[in-house]
Parts: sequence; structure tokens; C-alpha cells
Amino acid sequence: MDKDFNKADWEFFVVALKEEARDVLWSVQLDVDPDTLIKSALEDLQSLAPRPEGIESRSRDEIWKQVRERLLTAAYALRPHCIRCGTCCEKGSPTLLKQDDELFITGVLTPSDVFTIRSGEQVYLPDSDQSVPSENEFIKIKESRDGKTCIFLEASDKSCRIYGSRPEQCRRQECWNPKQAVSQSDGFLTREDLLKGTGDLWLIIQKHEQRCSHNDFTREVARLSATKGQTVDDLLGILAFDHHVRDFVSKDLSIDESFLDFFFGRPLSETLKYYGLRLDQGDDGTYVLTTDGHDAER
Repeated sequence: MDKDFNKADWEFFVVALKEEARDVLWSVQLDVDPDTLIKSALEDLQSLAPRPEGIESRSRDEIWKQVRERLLTAAYALRPHCIRCGTCCEKGSPTLLKQDDELFITGVLTPSDVFTIRSGEQVYLPDSDQSVPSENEFIKIKESRDGKTCIFLEASDKSCRIYGSRPEQCRRQECWNPKQAVSQSDGFLTREDLLKGTGDLWLIIQKHEQRCSHNDFTREVARLSATKGQTVDDLLGILAFDHHVRDFVSKDLSIDESFLDFFFGRPLSETLKYYGLRLDQGDDGTYVLTTDGHDAER
């Protein structure tokens, strides 16, 4: 017991700790006694316990967040194997690597199952809780519309519909091991790897990238602010081209709309929210770009 604690404080902390340990054990489906889990990380847990008033600088929520994270690490260490609980699948879908091209060749994955994150697109980093521009292009399996759950996770029993042929990142993923399953040194699968031989379609994708790159889009958003809306036509032109290309490919080339987020990435209109902007369609069919609740331009 740490010298900063008296016996009563420590005993109270242990009682609360046991309840937290029970909840952690249930969440990772580990059948061990809470005392066993606590003893496996006792030294660390004691260092995380709340200090007396005047010494403690953390909030109650911060303390118990740290305690729970340490208990989770200890629990996974006691269960170093995948039990297919679905926890990883609910936190986000996998990023595809070069070797995952075989999944398209064998028909495990189709263009309707994936979407492209293009270079420069804003991506959310859960560790830092912020959005940053992506340095690379990569392809991900689609996620549920109301969250980050992979579309191949069966909600009823937490099973994976393609577990036997799951992507490489899923095979590497170890929730009990904090190391990254995928890093910048891995070769990400790209649209070029899969679509370069598609003729006219690949030419359209390249033209779209030239006219609607996220770097150009971000620059036009910045110009819009700097010019107080005077360059809005340039931004609307990029948004219009992005929309019309998707419409042309879907209607004139008879390509399934569910393929479009793979071919062209997510619509630029959906990324406006990262810049505090929104695109609305008026009753007359024209589009209105708004910022902070005010019309910017038609």
C-alpha cells in the first residue's frame, strides 16, 4: 500500500476496483475471478488510485478511465487469443493491404463492400480525437451508417461473415496487444492496383482525381474564407464536377451506385462538415452553400 493512502481509503478503492474488474471481465468474456485480474496488475493499479485532497490533480472520470484501461490491458494479457467477441469489428473496419487483392479476385469482396479514402481527405484519429488529412490513399471495408461497425459483423451473434477469408489487418489484429496491426510501412491497396486495367473507367477516375483532388478542394475552401465568399464559384465548380461524374458513371455507364464510393471516394459534399460548411438544394433545384447558418452563394 502506498504511503499516501490510509487503510480505509485503500479498502474503499479496492471495493470499487472489484466492481470495475467484474465489468471488464464481462466485456472481454474472460472467466477468471476479479481478484486474479486485480492482482495481475496490482502495482500499477495502486499507482493509479486517487490521492488525498490537495495532492490529486486528476478528475474522478480521468482516474477511472486510466484504471479501466489498465484492467483491460491486464485482462487481455490473461486471454491472449481471439474469442471472436466482435469488439474490434465494432471499433472500425479494416484497411486493405496489397495482399488483400486476392479477396476481390476470389469474389469475397466486391466494389460495393468497400470505399476509398483519397489522399488529403480528412480522417478521424481516435487516439488523438481529431481529424487530419490522410497522407495516403487507401481502401476500407464499409461501416454501418450509424457507427463504425464493419458491415460483415453479424449483430445477432457477433460473428464475421467472411472470417475464413478476412483481410490481413483482421488477421493481425490482437485486441490484447496494443501494437498497431497496420503501419505506414505496410503497402496499402489502392484503386490503381485494382482498376488500372479497366480502360475508360480508369481514365474517368483519373480525370476526377485531377479536377476534384482533396488538396485542391481544401485550398478552395481556404480561399473562400480569405476572399469572404467571392471565390465560391470555384468551390461549387469542384462540387458540381464531383456530382456529375458520379451521376454519369451510374446512369450512362449503368454502374451500380454502391460502387461509386470505391471508384471516386466519398462525395465531396459529405466532407464539407469538416470545414463548417453545408450544401443544401433549394426548391428550384439550385444548390446553396451555407456556413454558420448563412447563405454563402447559389
